[in-house]
Amino acid sequence: MGIYDRDYGREESTPWSRSQNPRDITIILLIINVVVFLANMIFSTRSEGARVYWLNDLLAVDDKTLTRPWMWWQFLTYGFAHYSQGVRHLLFNMIGLYVFGRDVERRLGRFEFLRFYLVAIFIGGVVASTGRVLTGVPGSTIGASGAVVATVVLFACYFPNREILLMFVFPIKAWVLAVFYVTTDLIGAAGFWESLGVTGTAFEVHLAGAFFALGYYLLNWNLRWLNFLGVGGIADIPAKMRQRSRRMKLKLHDPEKKLEQEAEEADRILAKIHDQGESSLTSAERKILERYSRRQRERRNQ
Repeated sequence: MGIYDRDYGREESTPWSRSQNPRDITIILLIINVVVFLANMIFSTRSEGARVYWLNDLLAVDDKTLTRPWMWWQFLTYGFAHYSQGVRHLLFNMIGLYVFGRDVERRLGRFEFLRFYLVAIFIGGVVASTGRVLTGVPGSTIGASGAVVATVVLFACYFPNREILLMFVFPIKAWVLAVFYVTTDLIGAAGFWESLGVTGTAFEVHLAGAFFALGYYLLNWNLRWLNFLGVGGIADIPAKMRQRSRRMKLKLHDPEKKLEQEAEEADRILAKIHDQGESSLTSAERKILERYSRRQRERRNQ
């Protein structure tokens, strides 16, 4: 099986058309963020003449989250909430997720990218809550910025010389943009921007995402072990339900789950060949590709 046997290797399959597939994790994450933003606006209430966004308050991570284990789910939910006083916070994060997330997802595979994104959110949430506990400064944190910065940095690691249009106008190398992000956040974490009146930005969460991405790339991490928590399988619930329905009708053993996992791994390896060439493959990756190719030939000959 060659690279052109897969959908993305054919001429009619473009990055744009693949990104529009509603099964893409990047698109699913984007939709969830928008839905939560709209729900927060719709279900807000008024109290003493002021608008109360209770959904954001519920999802946010704060100084109490760290010391209340029954609230640790907020380490994830805060990453899907955004300020409701305007769309800039949401818009900036979602543009970053859409522009950089699609290529990172194609490089890692759908479920590995989901695991990477959620772990980046979790780490940022722990850092935010821990920082407030240590400094004694109460308050809450919301937003996908930490995970988006992690995605940008990982994109720059994989595609350092890819040109990005800064502010949709100025061409800039991806690695330069990543360095700019990290440098800006380091300066912000040191308190410089606050001295100029720039407040409300969780620079430490951005840095947590950036360093997590660097560790993921440099140490060649793989988060597949998180499958025991169900991370990655949620987005594929509709497909699993269809498979279960078919199994019930046919009364036959259905090995679709194993084949889907093999297909996902084959996609990742073929994407690596596309980006780095066949010589970049490890012996283990070659064996996986050969085994998957053999299975596909056997299925076609049946």
